[in-house]
Amino acid sequence: MNDPDTRNLEVELPIDVAERLEDGDDPVAETLAALARSHVQMQDSIRAYTDRHDEGAGPDSNPLETNPPIAELLGFQLESAGDGEAVVTLDPGPEHANPMGTLHGGVLCDIGDLAMGAAYASRLDDDESFTTLELDVKFRRPVWEQPLTATGQVMDAGRTVGLVTCDVTGPDGELVAHLQSVCLTLRGEAAAGR
Repeated sequence: MNDPDTRNLEVELPIDVAERLEDGDDPVAETLAALARSHVQMQDSIRAYTDRHDEGAGPDSNPLETNPPIAELLGFQLESAGDGEAVVTLDPGPEHANPMGTLHGGVLCDIGDLAMGAAYASRLDDDESFTTLELDVKFRRPVWEQPLTATGQVMDAGRTVGLVTCDVTGPDGELVAHLQSVCLTLRGEAAAGR
């Protein structure tokens, strides 16, 4: 019998979601609720970043007070940012692997770049922004699925150009990667919309 108030929809799901639903360990409602929460978090993050330059954006307009969209996408968590230092964490999973099965180097670059950018941004005035001029990374050891912490720190904050470093460490404090960036502070029209 066809109910006029319902429709059958065909939806393609990512393989991991389909497997979770078929597994039966998690009820379908829980799985769908988790997916919906994740989607809402991503949309809220995007909105916080795209709306922050609108007139009257309010207290949520500080980009260092919310997880940026790239962090939501890759699974990073901006733990803290202030006084020229920032901490970003990641619990990597198989979705972060390179073809050899270890953590992809680009993920290490991204987590370090976010930590350094948040550290640098924490020293800027409200009407200033910045861009990265140079990014250098030194990989020290392979990582699989161990929790990571990236600690970015402003080493030298000149009026226009600054040097920022970051150590990405594993759960035992071992150095996984060391990054360094050169940032350019933007003011006036150059900072508008950034």
